[in-house]
Amino acid sequence: MRVGDWLRPPRQMLAVFLGVALVSAAALGWLAWLLLKQDAALDSQRRRDLVDQAADRASATMQLAVVELESALNSTVSGKTKFATGVSRISIAQDDMTVAPDGSLPYYAVVRRHPEPLPIFAEGEQAEFARNDLIGAVHTYARLAADPDRDVRAGALARLARVYRKQHDIEAALRAYERLTAFDHGDVDGIPAALVARTGRASIFEDSGRQSDLRQEAAALQRDLQQGRWRLVKSQYEFYVGQASAWLGAPRSDDRDALTRAEAAEWLWQNRASFGATVRRAIALPSGSALIVGHSSPNGLDVMIGGPVFLAALCSQAVAADFRCALSDPEGHALVGNAPRGRDTAVRAASASGLPWTLQVATRVDASGAPSPRRRLLVLVFAVVALVLVAGWYFILRAMSRELRVSRLQSEFVAAVSHEFRSPLTSLSHIAELLTTDRLASEDLRRTSYDVLVRDTDRLRRLVEALLDFGRFDAGAAALRLEDVDVAALVRITVAEFQDRVAPEGYSVELSGVTHPVPARADHEAIARALWNLLDNAVKYSPECRTVWVVLERQGDRVSIVVRDQGLGIPIREQREIFDRFVRGAESTARRIRGTGIGLAMVSQIVRAHGGDVSVASEPGKGSTFTLALRVQA
Repeated sequence: MRVGDWLRPPRQMLAVFLGVALVSAAALGWLAWLLLKQDAALDSQRRRDLVDQAADRASATMQLAVVELESALNSTVSGKTKFATGVSRISIAQDDMTVAPDGSLPYYAVVRRHPEPLPIFAEGEQAEFARNDLIGAVHTYARLAADPDRDVRAGALARLARVYRKQHDIEAALRAYERLTAFDHGDVDGIPAALVARTGRASIFEDSGRQSDLRQEAAALQRDLQQGRWRLVKSQYEFYVGQASAWLGAPRSDDRDALTRAEAAEWLWQNRASFGATVRRAIALPSGSALIVGHSSPNGLDVMIGGPVFLAALCSQAVAADFRCALSDPEGHALVGNAPRGRDTAVRAASASGLPWTLQVATRVDASGAPSPRRRLLVLVFAVVALVLVAGWYFILRAMSRELRVSRLQSEFVAAVSHEFRSPLTSLSHIAELLTTDRLASEDLRRTSYDVLVRDTDRLRRLVEALLDFGRFDAGAAALRLEDVDVAALVRITVAEFQDRVAPEGYSVELSGVTHPVPARADHEAIARALWNLLDNAVKYSPECRTVWVVLERQGDRVSIVVRDQGLGIPIREQREIFDRFVRGAESTARRIRGTGIGLAMVSQIVRAHGGDVSVASEPGKGSTFTLALRVQA
């Protein structure tokens, strides 16, 4: 068997090709899935390694920070230590608490105040309340306002301002409170003197409707409270903060970090007897989380308290920006951040790290969810390979389909040509046998036989010439013999000749349109053959309507030869390929209408060789209209 026979695409080849394509596609897909899975596993392992390394570095950094915070306790003597942001030192000894730096807490767990020498104000209060002698009370309080004792001066100024308010001497009361405002130390009835002055002035402004002064004084009061200017217990702080907010007409604005440290100090005070020699605790409080480190002794506690700001800063400094950090106390309460979930999370328990919390480190969502550059490259490579394979499969399938179609059309063409040859040859053979054996009895029968011989011989000649011309045109070997041609005369002559041939079968051809000469440069025989093929098709595919119409139209430099019939018609799906070689309509094949499938292909080749074009308009059951358009001379 020749190599060409092996390369010829039989129908089984399509099934084999599809099988190979499916197997190769499955293999490519499986390989791609396997490589991507392995890459994902390597990427996940790499992320876990990075997370573990980040957790180890974070744990070491936090341990160092805690040690430095403990070391800071030993260097605070003589006030040389610079406290970190969000850190306060709390010392508890003999039922008293001291805080450093001053003002770092808004309120205290316990406040010890000096008892006020109440008897010294007895004379003034007797005049003020018992005798209603406000002038005498003013003289008494004014004299005491110059007393060397700070608490006496503070109490006297507060009472003096009160008496002035009773006398409706607002300016004098304000001046007394103004003097009292400068007292950073000193109490009035157990309340810091400057706090009494602030609230007194604000109360005067409220009563007198001086809203601008009231807001200014309330803002100063709120600022002093937040900065911890006075030693207050929690209830006092809450009352005055609420009063300042009411005067300002705005929600409370508290320093959450300072409040958390104050709550931690209060918790420390309540649990001061339960600590060992070394204090390392992380606690979750209503206002936030806090770290307590220091030491305990029989004489008291000395600790550093870091609030939420300190812990958040410690967490952000301990891990890189690509990771998330979360801290939780031994009971599982969140201290900083939310506990991350997922496989790429490293946990360092408090028992293993020696820290007062459990550390959890994880990659950020954008870092863990994004594919690695290696994976993107793999996906790109497999996408390109898949695209190339699909494109190759498409073109191979297309080529095989075309070859199968051409093979089928060629087989049909051979069968059609064989049939076309067989009919006249059979007729010629039969008549020749009759003539040879002299079995035709009369002269009329012999003459009729001669007519049949001429007609079938002419049919064979035309068929052979059509095949030869088609072969030359299809191979590109046919050379047009261009000459000056009168298209109108050519059409009349061709129509007349065709009319003579089909008249015995009952067909007629009606010619209309242009009658004057239409000069053009064309091959007379080629154009005549193209028109003859159209007329022949119109007759073959019009078994019921026996009339064919031919119209000659001229528009500018173009002339159109229109051939119309009322035959079978051509479906839309077949009109796109009716001018291809060997193509015949499904209806013609079903009705066994004679033809070879090269007539319209030859028409298209002839017309296009002349620089013209051919078109068809048809509808099944309503006939077809073919139009040849040629260029003519001016």
